[in-house]
Parts: sequence; C-alpha cells; structure tokens
Amino acid sequence: MKIRILYDNKPTYLEVPDEDCTVMIDADYEDRLSSAEDKETVTRRSVQEIIDERFNKPEYNNWHKFDRHRGMPKKPFRKDDEAEDEIDHMDYFPDNSDEEAREKQAEYEYICEIIRKNLKEKQAELLIAIVMDGISVTEYARREGVTVGAISHRMETAMKNFKKVFPKSSTFPSSQG
Repeated sequence: MKIRILYDNKPTYLEVPDEDCTVMIDADYEDRLSSAEDKETVTRRSVQEIIDERFNKPEYNNWHKFDRHRGMPKKPFRKDDEAEDEIDHMDYFPDNSDEEAREKQAEYEYICEIIRKNLKEKQAELLIAIVMDGISVTEYARREGVTVGAISHRMETAMKNFKKVFPKSSTFPSSQG
C-alpha cells in the first residue's frame, strides 16, 4: 500500500506492507474507541486518513504558519471605480544596498588597519593602493615619481614582509575574528 507523507509541503510516497497497515488500523481504532463517548460512531479509518491526521495536517499547518506570507506581496487597496495600477511592486521589497556598502567599507577599513599596523607605512600604503584599490603598478610609479621596476621591487618586499606576519590565508571573513 502506498502512503503519502508531506514534508516541507512536498509529498513523499512510501510503500508499506499490508500486514503493517492492518496493525496500524487496529491500533488507531482501539485508541479512538477507548476515548470515545459514543462507541457506535467510531469506525475504522484507512492508513492514509490516519497519516493525514497525525502527521500531514500538523506538518502542513506548521509549514503554512511560517510560509504563508511568502510569494507575491499584497497589492495596495483600490476601489472598484479606480483603474488597475501598473506598478512593478519593487517598492515592497527592502533595499539593502546601503547596508551592504557599509559592510564592505567596514571590511575594507579593518583590513587596511591590519596592514598598516603590521607593516611599515610606505609598504602598507603600497599594498593597499595596488592590491586593495586596484591601482596599476605603472600609475603608482608615476604618482610616486619613481620607475616601475622600483615599485615592483618594493611590492615584492612588502609581500614578503606581509607573508611573515600572516603566513597562511584565512577562509573566515574579518568580521568573524
């Protein structure tokens, strides 16, 4: 016999031997019979009815309780004589771009602080400008008034010193320590 069980509002079908089903039907019947006031109204139920009452209905109710507000947001109230509005509903969803920008800026400042604390000032500024800010070596050399070779050499020295302080890379974001 196939039994349908719901989980996360999706059905799963189980194949159960008929002998096990009769045991379940008899146990359910005896349990309801002992607690019923009018014993003549109690009838045997199918296995699917028992599963629906004991498992599927509470599972659905729990799912529905938490997920009922997901999906299309409610439209604003309009009267029958008003024309249907043609809005795209984007104002119903929060805009987290400011928060994300603040988090990225905080992360950037935290990493810059670590670099400045552990390296010499010129090496720290060089690493921050080239690695973090994405300035090209040529542009940085022009800004400093030195050759590209000199900046490349300084970059190698700065990276070597940085690797002495931080020998392994971390997989955790800086906000987690």
